[in-house]
Amino acid sequence: MKNINKELFSLILIVTSGILILGLAVGIVYCVDSLLEMRFGVWYLAFYLFLCITLYVLGRRYKSDLATKIHRIAVLPFTLFLGFLSVAMPYFVLQIHLFVYLFFSSIVPILLYRLDRFTGLLDLKITTHIYLIVTFSVITATLMNKQMKELTYRFSPMQLYSNHISNRFEFHHLTDYFLSEHTIKFVIYFSYFIYLLIFNLFTFEEHTLYSSPLMDRAVLQSFITFLALERLLSNLKELDFKPSEMLKLLLTSISGNDNERASKDEDKNFKP
Repeated sequence: MKNINKELFSLILIVTSGILILGLAVGIVYCVDSLLEMRFGVWYLAFYLFLCITLYVLGRRYKSDLATKIHRIAVLPFTLFLGFLSVAMPYFVLQIHLFVYLFFSSIVPILLYRLDRFTGLLDLKITTHIYLIVTFSVITATLMNKQMKELTYRFSPMQLYSNHISNRFEFHHLTDYFLSEHTIKFVIYFSYFIYLLIFNLFTFEEHTLYSSPLMDRAVLQSFITFLALERLLSNLKELDFKPSEMLKLLLTSISGNDNERASKDEDKNFKP
């Protein structure tokens, strides 16, 4: 019980801190964008940078303590911003890599959807495509975890294998731990849980999340399919029956090698 409480507290702390960091990042972008949209916003920013550089030069050249102190106060926003980046960078990288991971997991059914819409080859309904996209994506994300991670590392904007900043923050180990098969399954189950929670609230209020109730059911049915596959794989691991061994026995039976070998052994045993 103590371990469960510890893990639950850690999870809440990670999610809460991630939401706060994302909110601060949005706030910073909004403030900078608002400043640049002001009538003389660019000039204000240019004057601020010029003042910071001038104070720095005066403090270094003339050994002025007053200029140095004013410079430190002037560059305080930059200092706070750099401190924010050092804390927020791992969160941003994990979010980017999770997005890249899920993108590669869903790229095939999305391309097939675009192809079908363009050519009308199968002419499937949009609800069927939603079901196939969601189902295929979650199955690919769990069963092809190693391949999806390799694609994520290869096409990562952070360049995990060569960037010295990545080595400093240990992005490779952090991402490898975060994108493990169990973590991806947890993210999928958590996403389905949130969806089911919202879906049930809308259903009880006699509303739909999308324009058609069939779209709601498409995501719900994809979750049921995923659960069935998970249960099937779990039972297959516990089952004494192995398809590979069965295939081997079938091939042996078809070829008749065991019968021939058994006959030879009997002949040897009955020889005088």
